[in-house]
Amino acid sequence: MNEPANLDTRLAALRDASLTWEPPASVDAAIAAAVNRQRSAGPRTPTRLSDRRSLLWPLALAAAMGVLSFIVRSLPPTDDPVATHRDAASQSAAAESARRAFTPVVSAAELRTVGEAVVVPTRVPLLTLAQFGLPVDPARVDDAVDAELLMRRDGALLAYRFVN
Repeated sequence: MNEPANLDTRLAALRDASLTWEPPASVDAAIAAAVNRQRSAGPRTPTRLSDRRSLLWPLALAAAMGVLSFIVRSLPPTDDPVATHRDAASQSAAAESARRAFTPVVSAAELRTVGEAVVVPTRVPLLTLAQFGLPVDPARVDDAVDAELLMRRDGALLAYRFVN
């Protein structure tokens, strides 16, 4: 148990003695000469370590963005894998069939119970397309567009579609 106390005493004595130490005059002169040379050299050169570090953050950010974009692009699709792997011809065919399909106005259960239905061709104002959320040129709002209505024999509207 004497050793830790003895060590503490010796370290305290060393600390007190080091407070009075002075560096040799040659070290003071060398430091002062280096400071004067640095001041007379002018502006900092880009080879300094601090200047190199200032370039590290933008480079690290660019590298991180590159890695992140590579990872995101290599992930498999999650929403509809069949639709994302179709070629251009099948996508245009799907768009064409969607354009020709009727948009129901009533529930699917009611559509299944309909016995006979009639397709009624008509013309509706182009403004109707805008009311359905489709893009419309404001200059042509007064024009008409061809549409087909799927109706029951009693005149109730079941579905509609716009025809080009």
